[in-house]
Amino acid sequence: MVKIENGKHLNMNAIIMKNQNLQVKLLPDLGFKIASIVHLPKQKEFLFQPTKNKYSIPNYNDKFGKYDTSGLDDVIPTIDECIYPHGKFKGKLLPDHGDVWSMKWDVDVFENKVVGHVMLKSLPLKLTRSIEFSNDDTIKLNYTVKNLDDGDVYFIWALHGLNTFDDYTEFIFEEDMLDVINVHDNEDLSKINLKKLNSYENNRAYKYYFLNKLSKGEVGINYTKEKLKYIIKYDPNILPYLGIWVTKGGFKGEYNCAIEPSNGFYDSLFTAYQNNKLPCLSSHEEINWTIEIQILEY
Repeated sequence: MVKIENGKHLNMNAIIMKNQNLQVKLLPDLGFKIASIVHLPKQKEFLFQPTKNKYSIPNYNDKFGKYDTSGLDDVIPTIDECIYPHGKFKGKLLPDHGDVWSMKWDVDVFENKVVGHVMLKSLPLKLTRSIEFSNDDTIKLNYTVKNLDDGDVYFIWALHGLNTFDDYTEFIFEEDMLDVINVHDNEDLSKINLKKLNSYENNRAYKYYFLNKLSKGEVGINYTKEKLKYIIKYDPNILPYLGIWVTKGGFKGEYNCAIEPSNGFYDSLFTAYQNNKLPCLSSHEEINWTIEIQILEY
């Protein structure tokens, strides 16, 4: 049984979706952010919450770090601020963490799902995301990006979900996922067990990518103390790159982590274009993909 109703999350209007095991809160006025994912039987919140216990409404083109840095957002058409590198949009400024996290989305509520639409301001792209429950343990996100222009358009999309963790939390990676590139402040990763969150140093922030394309689109976080696994499943042919973010007080004094499947390598559209690791939509083409977030109790 799925229940969808209007409510509040902190100081924002929210759409609340609930089934037997999971509760999800969505903020249409704030980037259609997934603000909360709670496992109801154990009352476990998986998403990092605003440290000020409230949200501020950003302006378009503002810096992402000025605001609450919480929950799950869609990052498109870039992660880092950059200049569009090619063709008719060459020289166009692409905002920090992209367009849509700071924008109000158009949202439709149906019996068993919620669908959001937004037009990017920087590039002629339309993003659609629907959210529903596949079953009592799984949240299904269906995505469409459509090029509304007559010419080619490049873009990066990344899942930007900031998760809670503690010293007992571990990442779930494939066993052969060992080779990484550090893309943040030249932190030394050689002495860290990348899977174990208690191995990362305090007062530091980390961001790295796995160098190899993924053969299996299934990664996650194991909350060993609560005996819950937060699993992210997706098609690695569409999202072949994986970034990892960890801050243990090194960014804004916050403690959170992120698993970021992406279609580009890495972080800025400009860099990904130079690396030739970036998708391109031709005239009026669209692309579709699915993310599943599965909460497993063990």
